[in-house]
Amino acid sequence: MNRIMQTSANAYAPIQINLTGKLQFGDIPIEVLTEHFKDGRWASTLLERYIPILYPELVWVSGNKDHDHIDAAGNQYDLKCFTKGGLKFMPSNQIGSHRSFDAKIAHDKARKLTYICCDITQFPLITVKFANGCSLIEKYPKCVIPFKDRDAFFSCMDGNVGDAEQSIV
Repeated sequence: MNRIMQTSANAYAPIQINLTGKLQFGDIPIEVLTEHFKDGRWASTLLERYIPILYPELVWVSGNKDHDHIDAAGNQYDLKCFTKGGLKFMPSNQIGSHRSFDAKIAHDKARKLTYICCDITQFPLITVKFANGCSLIEKYPKCVIPFKDRDAFFSCMDGNVGDAEQSIV
């Protein structure tokens, strides 16, 4: 069964991944690894490779493309991490020092994508939610979901407070 079931709200049921006790890198203390993986720049590279394990219908796209995954129908997915600074779903070349947000370019890109939103703020617990790019730009036209909206965004299907189906992987 395809676990990425689209709903009428153009969003997907969130899941929670629990990596407690599953992290190790040589003799680096778990506290160091945990802090390291709360940084989206580091977590995203491994999450991009982990998503196809959880969702075999998605294929990871290697290289620096404008999306991270694709499915058999050609739909494109881009993984973004929700951190203490919120979630920025504008193109990566618009994020960071000396870079600027271009709404037209960001919105054009978002309209083509489904975002794989990964909340890493409580790492090693990660919440994953698929969200339609058009729905996101409608609610967040500056392509930033602020931290204050985190609980509401991940708790339900359409980004508003409500019940949501959850499973723990």
